[in-house]
Amino acid sequence: MLLNRDRGQDCRLLIYCCLVFLLVTISACAPAISRSLRQQAEPTLSFAALSSDPDAYQGKIVILGGVIAQTTPKPGQTEVEIVQKPLDYFQEPRATDTSLGRCLVVADRFLDPLVFRKDRQITVAGEVKGSEVRKLGEMDYRYPVIAAKEIKLWPIPRPDPWPYPYPWGYGIPVYYYWGPWGPGPYWLW
Repeated sequence: MLLNRDRGQDCRLLIYCCLVFLLVTISACAPAISRSLRQQAEPTLSFAALSSDPDAYQGKIVILGGVIAQTTPKPGQTEVEIVQKPLDYFQEPRATDTSLGRCLVVADRFLDPLVFRKDRQITVAGEVKGSEVRKLGEMDYRYPVIAAKEIKLWPIPRPDPWPYPYPWGYGIPVYYYWGPWGPGPYWLW
């Protein structure tokens, strides 16, 4: 009787460990923006439509992402200028050269410009507040203005420690020797 009781506790412990592992694994694949904001967001609203007439979409919730162009702290808020990029399934900006424009994201808190620095990837869910015309280079540019509700700053990708599929090169061993015409490769076949 005592053996069956211990076996039952062991089974429950194993099931508990498997459930914890499963939950951790599933949560690692979660989208960047919460479910409630994703449900509120306008799914048919494209960035092209938003940038052509931002005032027509005031009050709508949107999910945008891209690369930070600059971050400007102001009293009581921070403005983040974003170069728009298409988002993947998990709302992460894709590594592409295509962009449909820029937008201004206004956060009602301080965002450190060293953390939210140029060229970092960002995803934002927020409410469209209208537009603002500012200078971009020497031209006037109309920015859609988004009041941030959620911000996801993506981690900086680490470089691959091995640039080749094999740490020693491409599979043909090359050794150097000092030959009659100076140093040169010696191929071992």
